[in-house]
Amino acid sequence: MGRNPAYEVRNLRKVYKKPEVVANDGIDFVVQPGESFGLLGSNGAGKTTLVRQLVGLLAPTSGQIRLFGDPLRSGKGADTRVGRTVAYLPQGSLALGELKVAEAIAWTGMLRGCGRTTASSETKDLLEVLDLTPLATRQVRKLSGGQRRLVQIAMTLVGRLPVLILDEPTADIDPGLRRRIWELLAERCRAGSAMILVTHDVAEAEHVLDRVAIIDRGKVAAAGTPAELKSGLAHRTRIEVVVAEDGGADPAEVASLLGPSVKIENRRISGWTPAEEAIRILEKVMASSGAEALEDARLVTPTLEDVYLDVSGHSLAAEEERS
Repeated sequence: MGRNPAYEVRNLRKVYKKPEVVANDGIDFVVQPGESFGLLGSNGAGKTTLVRQLVGLLAPTSGQIRLFGDPLRSGKGADTRVGRTVAYLPQGSLALGELKVAEAIAWTGMLRGCGRTTASSETKDLLEVLDLTPLATRQVRKLSGGQRRLVQIAMTLVGRLPVLILDEPTADIDPGLRRRIWELLAERCRAGSAMILVTHDVAEAEHVLDRVAIIDRGKVAAAGTPAELKSGLAHRTRIEVVVAEDGGADPAEVASLLGPSVKIENRRISGWTPAEEAIRILEKVMASSGAEALEDARLVTPTLEDVYLDVSGHSLAAEEERS
């Protein structure tokens, strides 16, 4: 192809010594320019430790990270290329909080090498697309959490760096703006930027990612395109039923029709069935209960969250971040 990968990670291992914790254990992956790559895992899986190594904030215990073909340096001799190559959106606090919104975005662009005119033009465009124009003259530290997150996204995108690393980018964002953000990120990938998305929100992530690595207990438990990962579960379908509050149906009786692997949460019932039998079983449930007894009934094909549960043995529920 004639191009070096944006990132090449080989046998990466990070061990914290006090107390001894293996945060990353033999991780391998490659991200190409123009590709959107997801790191999917629960809190505590080792994602944050991995990302901090990718941007040179932590040195690996062993293994290697290459950025556009050259080894990445960490620690005292930290690689100066990162600031001009990688735009990193962390989960934590926002820098430049004393500045006004437009100033913070424009100054970030200039720190990345943009001229004043380019930084100003890009800032204006980002303010518009992220609905930040009315806040342009507000001090960043005085904004709400969701508004500050939008400013962080704008600061990440200004300067059009060739690599984007985004840690839970839509956390605290109004649902109405999320689609716009994903479209904006997809446009950057189409323009050639590599994107690494760190998330446990699979419902959004699987629609924007070219490939995914599922991280569990510091290891890559599975990797591939969303379609490839889900194909391993294509033999089964989940039936989801919500019993009407005053419909007269007994949730336990409805659940008994779905087979042994059933989950009951108040009036919501779900269970896996063989894919070829799913329609027949759902029709049986509806006929037995009566249409008026069910508030909702649907067939759901496997998701990336189902894949995660299958390969890790536990759900993506939030845990204490051990990394």
